[in-house]
Amino acid sequence: MGIDARGGISIAELIVYIPAIVLSIIVCSRHGFKRSSGWLYTLLLCFVRIIGAICQLITYSNKSEGLIRATLIIDSIGLSPLLLATLGMISRLVDWINVRNHPIFTIKHFRLTQLLITLSLILSIVGGTSGSTSSNGTVKPATTSKVAIILFILSFVAMMGMLIVSFGYLSSVPAKERRIVMAVGVAAPFISVRLLYSVLAVFLSNKTFSVVGGSVAVRAAMAVVEEFIVVLDYLIVGYTLDRLDEHQQGELASRSWKAQRNRNRHNQNHSPKTHYNGASTAAYGEVPTENQALSSASNRA
Repeated sequence: MGIDARGGISIAELIVYIPAIVLSIIVCSRHGFKRSSGWLYTLLLCFVRIIGAICQLITYSNKSEGLIRATLIIDSIGLSPLLLATLGMISRLVDWINVRNHPIFTIKHFRLTQLLITLSLILSIVGGTSGSTSSNGTVKPATTSKVAIILFILSFVAMMGMLIVSFGYLSSVPAKERRIVMAVGVAAPFISVRLLYSVLAVFLSNKTFSVVGGSVAVRAAMAVVEEFIVVLDYLIVGYTLDRLDEHQQGELASRSWKAQRNRNRHNQNHSPKTHYNGASTAAYGEVPTENQALSSASNRA
């Protein structure tokens, strides 16, 4: 069977994302492969889209339900790295603001937003495995897929709120780092359209927006092109920004909060413990010897 327009999109994705994943590795090598870095998720998005395109092309020779379902799941989870990449960009901007002013957002705000996106990802996967197909060929998304889209929207609104609040503190940000604002500002409308496409695909029983058998032109115009532009946008700004040394990184980028939490756990696990009758303080839970206990009792007497 020949490749149709949908297969053409898959080929276009391979043409774009294979070079993009190489560029993503270069950018991540500069800024670090940390979860706090937005470019790590740009790399993951490229990887997800390459796998999705390959699965789509394989369906032309293998029509198994499992492969088609895998293609649907991969297509739905693409929003997660897109939003996590945006969150990473904003966290770098907020770090610059926090070290020069009273913190406008703390690690708790970013962890909560990240939790929403992660939960949305899980629900998207569950929804992709539990959806059904109607008699006319349109996909009936599961309720979990609808909840996932709502959480995606909430997390995106939260990030845009952070960006808007940050505008009032840009004087605290080095001129070169302000490119992040422009990059996220350029990406925001395209991410909004991408979210709108997912909303229409999940909440409308309309074959035009169906992930399977829907309009290829609509999918290309509202989803594929948007992701192309956002990935290119973030890679360009990542390539132009300087790598931050450890002393230049704020709490969000350096993840000092996590290091402190690990130190606290280590101290709790290895803290000295006081034993019976206050005879002695024995580190690591050592029990006082008989002579130590008699000596301590003699002293108290």
